[in-house]
Amino acid sequence: MKKLLISAILLLGSFSMASAELGVKIGISGNMGVFEATGSESENGTVTRNVPGDKAEMLGAMGSVFGEVRLGFLPGPLSRISVGYDHVIHKIQTGTAGRTDIDGDLKGKTNGNHVRFQQTNSVAATIDNINTIYAIVNVTDWLFLRAGVMEADITTEESLNTGSDYGNMSVDGQVYGAGVAFQTESGFFMRAEVNETELDGGTLTSTTNADNTVTLAGIDGTTARISVGKAF
Repeated sequence: MKKLLISAILLLGSFSMASAELGVKIGISGNMGVFEATGSESENGTVTRNVPGDKAEMLGAMGSVFGEVRLGFLPGPLSRISVGYDHVIHKIQTGTAGRTDIDGDLKGKTNGNHVRFQQTNSVAATIDNINTIYAIVNVTDWLFLRAGVMEADITTEESLNTGSDYGNMSVDGQVYGAGVAFQTESGFFMRAEVNETELDGGTLTSTTNADNTVTLAGIDGTTARISVGKAF
């Protein structure tokens, strides 16, 4: 999870020779959006829980800090490009999703009545260390486009009747969007934008049974973002 941070430092540092031509901005952002995720668990090679096409939704909010530089030393339209680094300053809890399964086989009798076993499963996750390197293109003085790559750590917390316990994973993704901006003569600015986020998934193997795996197909989201900051 350090590679994006290292890349950001190298990226910003590589422009030091042309610092007089750079427009530096720092700021804070608030994000609110809806995210969807799809996943499944495989027990001994057989998918036991899968909901293709039935994605779990989550309403999430994020706060982040960012810094960026405008590449004013580049020729022509390229001088309207800025590059930056954004870091979410807190963890995101997904909440807990659960389901109760009733065993299809009759297991015995109680007071002469057949009984079935009920099995409750629950899973939750924490998303942390969300880092993004991005580029902004100022189409006009007030309209811009954004595109970037991001990384995040996902920590799982599950209670499954299979007895499986899964670890954590790092995922990569992309973000892209568009927005509008306003800046005063003193350098204070505000932005409003809409972004699409696509995080890749991955597969984790149970630490208690190597034949059991859980797969996250991916996380997609649409967010509204408000940013304020200062240009130097």
